[in-house]
Amino acid sequence: MPHKPSPPLYRDISHDTAFASDTETRVQPTRALIPLHWLMLSIALLAQITVSIVTQGVPILAPFIQTDLGLTRGQVGLFNSAIMAGSLVSMFAAGWVVDVKGERAALMWGNFIVGTFCLTVAATQGFMTALLALFAAGIGASFPTPAGSRAVMMWFPVAKRGVAMGVRQTGIPVGGALAAATLPAIAVAAGWRIAVVVSGAVCFLSMAVCWFSYRSPDGATAGAVHGKPAARGHLRDILTKDIMLLGLAGALLPLGQFALITYLALYLKETQNIPITTTATLLVGAQIAGAAGRILWGLWSDRWFRQHRKPALVWASVFSTAGSLVLGWLPPGVPLWLIGLVVLMYAFNTIGWHGSWIAMLAEIAGPTKQGRTLGMAMTIMYPGIIAFPPLFGLLVDYTHSWRLAWSVAAAVLAVGTGLILPVREKK
Repeated sequence: MPHKPSPPLYRDISHDTAFASDTETRVQPTRALIPLHWLMLSIALLAQITVSIVTQGVPILAPFIQTDLGLTRGQVGLFNSAIMAGSLVSMFAAGWVVDVKGERAALMWGNFIVGTFCLTVAATQGFMTALLALFAAGIGASFPTPAGSRAVMMWFPVAKRGVAMGVRQTGIPVGGALAAATLPAIAVAAGWRIAVVVSGAVCFLSMAVCWFSYRSPDGATAGAVHGKPAARGHLRDILTKDIMLLGLAGALLPLGQFALITYLALYLKETQNIPITTTATLLVGAQIAGAAGRILWGLWSDRWFRQHRKPALVWASVFSTAGSLVLGWLPPGVPLWLIGLVVLMYAFNTIGWHGSWIAMLAEIAGPTKQGRTLGMAMTIMYPGIIAFPPLFGLLVDYTHSWRLAWSVAAAVLAVGTGLILPVREKK
């Protein structure tokens, strides 16, 4: 009786006839036990999670660092700003590395830089050294987003790209949740420096996984895709009208997410008399709902909207705008279960839009400019992330009106939604 060959352990989806970035005839793949494209996505997701453990974990450890180094509240507040500023100044350069050197190199270097400067933060005895080290760590933190996004575009056909991008975009909230769950406990048991060292060690582990396990489909070279040099292209070819509009929308739409995360506890305490411990539970649920939103909006863009990202992005933004108004105009004495439902639905949309935004940018850019296009769009995006949440708080300080602040936030989200409408989605 002839021996029946076993199915391969991995399958390279880049051979699929449905793979959208190449129109040439593909060989039909054999069945496999573990799809290789999902393995590559898992590696890119791991790189994002480990970097996010650091970028979101250090601010969580701020009370421990403040006590040890004798810092003011203002100095502590600059920690997150330093990380964001480092990412802002390096986003376009990170995209260039992705286009020219490939996803694997960018994923590795990003984790290496973050891990290295984690050790610097752990060894510091002064505020300025810590601030400069966090700025440098922010530079490394800019690499996983364009690298992981290009990995999705390279490995996944258009019919699965939305959900894959949504899964990849869960790395930041998952990293934040892991940081919140583990680092304070380590700091209590062994000190904040050990907690920072542990988070840096996790980055080095992720770097090793990327080095040994990640590869591009079909042995694609880093500097070229289908024979077209990735290094070519002027800034005007990258910063098109559509990319500019999406970048500006990306600068406005995150206000909903960061206003929710930053001010929900204070808002509910002052308007609904809800304890902060209860709000902390709501925030954990909000992060989970946001991660689910990134996956499901991507899935719906694949299936309901037939691989069009724009409708998913617009509808998520519309619901986010409405959610800001509903949350801000809750009357006093609303039942906790109803407040929780409003928060979860708001988080689902105001955090969930981001995966569709990234996928739309990458598909408009095409295979040779994805890294630099994403880097440019996020360079436009980051000033909004840095500036708008503090302005939200200042508005409440000066007007003493939460309803006005949430209404203004809804107006900002509506403008961001409007900027998406003229964008021409690539067929």
